[in-house]
Amino acid sequence: MLKDELEEAKRNVITDSVQISIGEISSMYSQEELDIIPDFQRLFRWNIEKKTAFIESILIGIPLPPAFAFENSDGTWELIDGLQRISTILEFLGVLRDPEDRTKLLAASSLTSAIYLPSLDGVSWSESVEGKTTLEKSLQLFFRRARIDFQVLKHPSDPKTKFDLFQRLNRGGEYANEQEVRTCSMVLANKDATRRIKEIAQSEKFGHLFNITDDQKEKQKDIEYLVRAISLTFRELDPKLDVQEFLDRAILDVIISESCDEVIDKVLWSVNLLHRIFGGEALLPHAEAHEGIAKRFSLRALEGILVGVARNRMAISALDDAEAFVQERVDGFWRQREVAELSASGLRGTTRILRTVPFGQKWFCPDE
Repeated sequence: MLKDELEEAKRNVITDSVQISIGEISSMYSQEELDIIPDFQRLFRWNIEKKTAFIESILIGIPLPPAFAFENSDGTWELIDGLQRISTILEFLGVLRDPEDRTKLLAASSLTSAIYLPSLDGVSWSESVEGKTTLEKSLQLFFRRARIDFQVLKHPSDPKTKFDLFQRLNRGGEYANEQEVRTCSMVLANKDATRRIKEIAQSEKFGHLFNITDDQKEKQKDIEYLVRAISLTFRELDPKLDVQEFLDRAILDVIISESCDEVIDKVLWSVNLLHRIFGGEALLPHAEAHEGIAKRFSLRALEGILVGVARNRMAISALDDAEAFVQERVDGFWRQREVAELSASGLRGTTRILRTVPFGQKWFCPDE
């Protein structure tokens, strides 16, 4: 059994190892043969000290870890791991494009003092950086000829492998939170579906429904809430997984499935319906909520109300007055003792979801 699984897994992963000069990397990027993906680039967070230390490592010949890329059917590469390193190189060379406007180049960086090369302070690649010292020609040639190891997932590896590899390489890395890693890996699995999910999550209506703050937007909390709603509408939680592992697997299953748009549409319909009835109060307990329910947003509202409505879309939409039904059921939802107990102190996320989702599905079913 294990040998069969191993053979099957190996057939889905075809790899190659190559060394590429920095000059070639710059050329591939400029000719759009290497895509570092705008969604990744927005997470480019190294400060000038870390950038300088990396450039110093290249100049003095310190061995570097490999970068990982996925080969598309047209021969182009998508960067899976190595964003900070490759972006630092491209920014120093002055060829890194602005992720918000791909027709513009970001300003070339100048370095600061480094441990072994303190004279790097103020050094830049280009003479166009006013008041800065230009890296001398011989060192520019050495830098451009330096080589980076690339591990390449060759076509036709299973596209799901991109998602899995990115997740494994970037957990606990330079990214700030789980959802930022998840968003990038979603882009690798299905760029169009991910773009649609982001557009909905970042819409004014969705932000109002969840009362999203600027700080939450910065941390992609809006996208995480929508991913939770889509995942829990589409799949049952496996109690053997923690919540983050479940979300990783479930959203991948959604965005590569033929029913992707159908699932997203269910959740979007529910968002629109709840917002139309309640506005920004849809997921907040009302004044007559059961004792012990604080008037603030909690995940039990997402899991019990939004997912409950989404899972019953067909039956609810067939009612003569769907809005009146949902309004009455949401009002009653907050009056239930069981709902008060769904966010008990110390309750694990997995345990809560195993209670909230079935409760919400039953509560918002017109036939119950």
